[in-house]
Amino acid sequence: MADAKQPATCTARTSRHARRRGQGLVELALLAPMLVFMLLATVDFARAYSANIEVNNAARAGAIFGSRSTSNANDASAVRDAALADSPSIFGETPTVSSSTATDADGYEQITVTVDYTFSVLSGFPGIPGSIDMSKTVQMRVVG
Repeated sequence: MADAKQPATCTARTSRHARRRGQGLVELALLAPMLVFMLLATVDFARAYSANIEVNNAARAGAIFGSRSTSNANDASAVRDAALADSPSIFGETPTVSSSTATDADGYEQITVTVDYTFSVLSGFPGIPGSIDMSKTVQMRVVG
């Protein structure tokens, strides 16, 4: 029977604790969309940065292959294969590789390799573009 008589302060303390739990839940509900947006934006930025590095590396690899000899520079499919050898696709999509040869002002042959890629973002939030066009052009003198 002693359990039936509880002090009045215990119920006041319990209701105050219950209100704090409710306050935390409301704060989480208000902040959750912003936290999810920040997480998705961070993931998209990291993916875009990684794709940009892959595009740069592919253009450089193609130009290095083409600069080794005139026959390499004039073989567009071999330059494309060399550019895509390290990473044939970026997030499941194959970038576009084009190459051309020309003569510079000093009379030396040079190769120009351009890699184009369209990056698609994961999050579709207003104000953020749905895709980003990435392009890298590398020119090198043909030595062989």
